[in-house]
Amino acid sequence: MHNKSNYSPEQLKAIEHFKGAAEVLAAPGSGKTRVIVGRLSYLINDRKIPPSSILTITFTKAAAREMKERAMAQIGAEAAAINFGTFHSIFFLILRHTYRFGPENIIRFETQREIIKDIIKSENIDIRESETLYTDILSDISRVKTGGVKITEEEEFSMEFKDFEKFYFRYINKMNTLKLIDFDDMLIRVNMLFKDRPEVLKKWSDKFKFILIDEFQDIDKMQYETIKMLAAPENNLFVVGDDDQSIYGFRGSEPAIMQSFIQDFADAEMLRLSVNYRSSGKIISAAGIVIKENTLRITKEVKAFKDEGEDIDIMKFRDRDEEVMKMAEHFGKIDDLNRIAILLRTNTEAAFFAEKLAEMDIPVRCREKMISVYDHFISKDIFAYLRLAQGCRSRSELYRVMNKPYRGISRDAAAAGEFSFAEIKKYHADDIRTLSEILNLENSLNIAASMRPYASVHYILHGVGYLKFLKKYADDRNLDYEKLKDKAMEIKCRAKNYATFEEWEDAAAEGRRNLRKSEDSEQNAVTIMTLHGAKGLEFPEVFIPDVNEGMIPWKKAVLKNEIEEERRLLYVGITRAIDKLHIWSIEDDFGKKAEVSSFLKPLL
Repeated sequence: MHNKSNYSPEQLKAIEHFKGAAEVLAAPGSGKTRVIVGRLSYLINDRKIPPSSILTITFTKAAAREMKERAMAQIGAEAAAINFGTFHSIFFLILRHTYRFGPENIIRFETQREIIKDIIKSENIDIRESETLYTDILSDISRVKTGGVKITEEEEFSMEFKDFEKFYFRYINKMNTLKLIDFDDMLIRVNMLFKDRPEVLKKWSDKFKFILIDEFQDIDKMQYETIKMLAAPENNLFVVGDDDQSIYGFRGSEPAIMQSFIQDFADAEMLRLSVNYRSSGKIISAAGIVIKENTLRITKEVKAFKDEGEDIDIMKFRDRDEEVMKMAEHFGKIDDLNRIAILLRTNTEAAFFAEKLAEMDIPVRCREKMISVYDHFISKDIFAYLRLAQGCRSRSELYRVMNKPYRGISRDAAAAGEFSFAEIKKYHADDIRTLSEILNLENSLNIAASMRPYASVHYILHGVGYLKFLKKYADDRNLDYEKLKDKAMEIKCRAKNYATFEEWEDAAAEGRRNLRKSEDSEQNAVTIMTLHGAKGLEFPEVFIPDVNEGMIPWKKAVLKNEIEEERRLLYVGITRAIDKLHIWSIEDDFGKKAEVSSFLKPLL
């Protein structure tokens, strides 16, 4: 029998719900995992439910592993028979038993990448290679497959609409030819299987008499539809989540599903875990003030178990460099840096803070893959210009920028290895226009060579015409020019701190090395990650910098549901903090005026 004294009245009420559907609204830090494990113990020990008839679903392998370990520790060996897994692992189990699918049928990322490369090449699709190219394309494919979007000109894809239309059907045909499936296919096939073959559905419904789902706010429409079929007719479906923490809209999750659960199951019970045992009273109060501005939510009140604690540190800085300096000053006085986390809206932001702090000898740990700004094609182009200005005559550097903007210079004009402007001018001697462009380029490089890096980059962008190239590049590919321009401005601002290009180039290389070293570092270090990546974690001290319009909320969030998801993202960040919370903003964003986020106004 489970020990009732270990739980609060709210927790115990949720644990001892027996049959029928139930939705548990679990506030951050309210002990939802304890409740799920407690309920497993209650079903097995008190209600004598066979462990093998219980299905417990999480959204990540790590969460499933942790849940199983905690169940084993509390329940004992019997817990080994409980079915723990992610949606994908459970659905694959069903496909394996029905169609004899094996691991060899699941496509690997390396194979997906090769298929993408082959299609892009064979279809002659004009798309620039980047660090995120393959994941971006796979995300587009997933959105279409699961019904999130249709292939129309109104939707944004990682390539032009007409190219993506061709690409998508080629990709699907290739997968079918190879008899391979991805995670989305698992979900789609099980959904169709349950609809087309009721005897198969009955077999699995009879097996899984009790279903528990953690992080229910992250579920998408097709997952929900499939689970409803699996739970019927007894509907012993116990879901735990918080619609205020639904932040994966880009993956198809919808808080509206959680909000409609009670209507979908007429006899469902709504239970609440409203006490936060993690954060101080003032942190909980700030989180509540922020999230209550949302209207598309289930109304709830979160109470703090702890005392009021310290005031929230809300500050404004001139720019990111000043933010980083203030952080470094603070971190230098802290012995245990593992207690601290910096949470950012984007991976690019996170990489900036990681590089800057590492430069100041502050140990950092990156929990996610960080992409340096110096790996962006615009950085590589600007550095190619600067290397040429410093006298480098590598043909590869010339090829990179000789027609950015277009000058009509032929690749055949430069011989193998190093080139000379004399040979290029000789090759184009009969083409007056191109010859003039070559002379202008040569002169521009000489001018750039005499400047400090910041002035050189400004000259390359405006005087040499690189921004004009970016504008045409964006227009030709239906890309956001302002986004590319902002990246160029960021790179220019980075140059301010260096007297010579050599010094800057060395710092950029060191920054890349530091980013690689910081991934999953075991040393005493500050954790840096995105707000999305921080979900489910907690830290004694949390910094959320750059809480500005255009960042939080993100500049592309326009519709009401998009704005509200951005506010939920800030709420998630705030509720990661245990004792101390710093929410900072800036006035200058790489040369552009920055406004404090409207989300902070209720706190000011």
